[in-house]
Amino acid sequence: MEARIQALGSDMQKIKKQIRLLMEENDKLREELARAYGQAGDSTPARGGLKNLWDLYQQGFHICNVHFGRIRTTECLFCEAFWDREREGGR
Repeated sequence: MEARIQALGSDMQKIKKQIRLLMEENDKLREELARAYGQAGDSTPARGGLKNLWDLYQQGFHICNVHFGRIRTTECLFCEAFWDREREGGR
């Protein structure tokens, strides 16, 4: 019984650590989004937004609508298609 309680305590610590990491990631993503939308008042808002999306992509985050904001570990066909479409003028 005592071993089970210790195991549960260990699991709880792992979960707390994971929550803290996810909260930090969320804060970082919110800051990135705030910067992206904060430049919406520029004379060229679409290009500023595209630059921010490109920056996010280069930093290793998804920019596609399927996985937006998640950490990208490999190339993503959805992100690539989104980026190609936006570079061509959003058609």
